Amino acid sequence: MLKTAMVFGDNMVIQQQKKFKVWGTGTFGKSVTGTLKGKASVSAEAWIEENGKWMLTFPPQQVGRNLELIISDGEETIKFGNICIGEVWVAGGQSNMEYFLQHDAEKESVLNGAMNPDVRFFDFPKVSYEGQLEEHDYSRFGIWRTCTREDLPYFSAPAYYFAENLQKALDIPIGIVGCNYGGTPACAWMDSDYLKDNEGKSWLESYESAVKNLDVEEYKANFRANPMNDRSNPLQDDDKFMYPGLTRQEQLEIMQMMTAENMNTYLQKGPYSEKRPGGLYKTMLKKVAPYTARGVIWYQGESDDEKPELYGAVFSKMIECWRDLWEDKLPFLFVQLAPFGEWLGASGRQYPELRKQQEFVSKTVPDTWMISSSDAGMVWDIHPKYKKPIGTRLALLARGHIYGENILCDPPEFLNAERVNDGIKITFKNADGLHLKGDKVNALSVVLADGTELTPLEVSIDQHGLLVKGDFPENISVSFAKTGYYEVNLYNKEENPAKPFEFII
Repeated sequence: MLKTAMVFGDNMVIQQQKKFKVWGTGTFGKSVTGTLKGKASVSAEAWIEENGKWMLTFPPQQVGRNLELIISDGEETIKFGNICIGEVWVAGGQSNMEYFLQHDAEKESVLNGAMNPDVRFFDFPKVSYEGQLEEHDYSRFGIWRTCTREDLPYFSAPAYYFAENLQKALDIPIGIVGCNYGGTPACAWMDSDYLKDNEGKSWLESYESAVKNLDVEEYKANFRANPMNDRSNPLQDDDKFMYPGLTRQEQLEIMQMMTAENMNTYLQKGPYSEKRPGGLYKTMLKKVAPYTARGVIWYQGESDDEKPELYGAVFSKMIECWRDLWEDKLPFLFVQLAPFGEWLGASGRQYPELRKQQEFVSKTVPDTWMISSSDAGMVWDIHPKYKKPIGTRLALLARGHIYGENILCDPPEFLNAERVNDGIKITFKNADGLHLKGDKVNALSVVLADGTELTPLEVSIDQHGLLVKGDFPENISVSFAKTGYYEVNLYNKEENPAKPFEFII
């Protein structure tokens, strides 16, 4: 039977100016022909291999709308319509990328606004083991959605705002391929071989130790029977769980209601867990790769708090893995973790180290750029409710670094510090239009060598940075936004908040 991979369908967006690959399965020995019909037609042909797989490669195309793709093996024919050619981005990560527009604080302005036919979205089903697709009704996933009031609630909120901003700036169709899963570490999204020759092997060793004496068949049966295993209808739950968010007391009550049996089964490491090294790489990512794309937007890291000091190495290897899989040096635009206190037993204690590791990746891995979400966090919730600033800032990075617009697209970043007559001068990069929202600089701390914190601080601001006024002794520590939760109110002219930093002077 002739089939294409799930990622192909009506309403899809094809990446412009790159070779476009279409693949699937069929009967060995047959020839498969594909024709992309628009103002002009272009065709590609391939043989079905012994393993039943085939792949068509079309030459690079220019922007277009209302195209049709016809695929045939001479007996069976598949047709997809309402296809656009434009820009495609993969949206990866965990729950803050998965975060549905249905839960966004500003969803009403989107649902009641104009519907943009040039923004399309595909979301791969959240599955962690082979065969899971057949065990639940995943019909809400695996389709290309358009901007309608029925479909928009299923869009990833940060990906939607990214696509909307990009579409308006470029005036061409934008397609998002969502491949994300809440509560997952970076090691789940990469071939485990990429962890073996570096610090990331600690994740492999932890997993192997956890499953060493596991009764695999009993584990699989319990995992399948656990109602928490069904991720096929994510919008059926009470919206308050995500927006406007649970109070501290409500969280404690939920934690008490969660049965130990279900939680233990769900959290147990094993061959069905979405957290296992290499798991989602096999069950999700490889199902959408190598769908031709311009690049990746990424929002993840919260679930790496178990081994925060390894995140830089693991994330770097994950990027390498994805680029090898696509055979394309895809740019990565990603989100530095937002301020966070506590949520359902999780805490932001390790986030300063995770943010440091993310900064390291942005400085050492070519073609990666990072936005700041320093103004977006919540004390009692791991999920910022306003995703528009996140998506907009990611789009600014794309417009500046990928599409060549002459704009200020990066957040204010510590450049250097020096002692001056009046105190300590802190200079920033990307500081045009530097300004405060409020009457004092939040999240800034000065600590003496003996551990005494100096407060209050007198700080002035100019177009280049900050002046912390005072007569300071030697070896003082200056830090900004270096705690789990904080509130940043220092921005450049594009309303990008400053990133965390620290130094001794």
